[in-house]
Amino acid sequence: MLLTQFWDAEVHARGSEEDWTMHGLWPDLCDGTYDAFCSMTPSFPDITSVLAKHNQEDLLDIMHRYWTPAYGTAAHFWAHEFNKHGTCINTLRSSCYGEAYSSGLEVVDYFARAMSLYKTLDTYTALAEKGIVPSRSTRYTLADVTDALEEASGTKVVLRCSGRGDILHEAWYVYFVRGSLQTGKFVPAEALGREGRSGNS
Repeated sequence: MLLTQFWDAEVHARGSEEDWTMHGLWPDLCDGTYDAFCSMTPSFPDITSVLAKHNQEDLLDIMHRYWTPAYGTAAHFWAHEFNKHGTCINTLRSSCYGEAYSSGLEVVDYFARAMSLYKTLDTYTALAEKGIVPSRSTRYTLADVTDALEEASGTKVVLRCSGRGDILHEAWYVYFVRGSLQTGKFVPAEALGREGRSGNS
């Protein structure tokens, strides 16, 4: 499972200048690829309404602060993330809930778990504590950035760059999940292969 965060070097997202923002949470096939838009039904075009229906105003407040798009609307971004990635998490299928299921519960569980995990990963602080801060003039080695994030998080991290490949833009934290997304344990990956493939020995 990948928990991914964005850093916008140009116009930092609508949050603080000291926050990385949430990109998404999705299953990885352990080879650097992932399924998308799986055949789970129904799809949810209006995440805000679903969360509000389930009395998740506090979760919505946190998402408006930390799960913000670099462009476009939050509503579109959230629907895209759930319908592209959340639908590929098999424990979110309505049949897994049994009689306790009500429409949209899988949406609540996806966003609640994603934000809960996000709050344990303070990417900005992990880097700043090692003297790595946003700069247009100072460069940092990939090893130094990776080591700082892996030390702070306890798991393997895949970094993505933009621009000419020299502007840090995204961090992917790699986990295995023992159990369901809803209640399972996120176990740090111990190794990465080519293109971010992960594995535990």
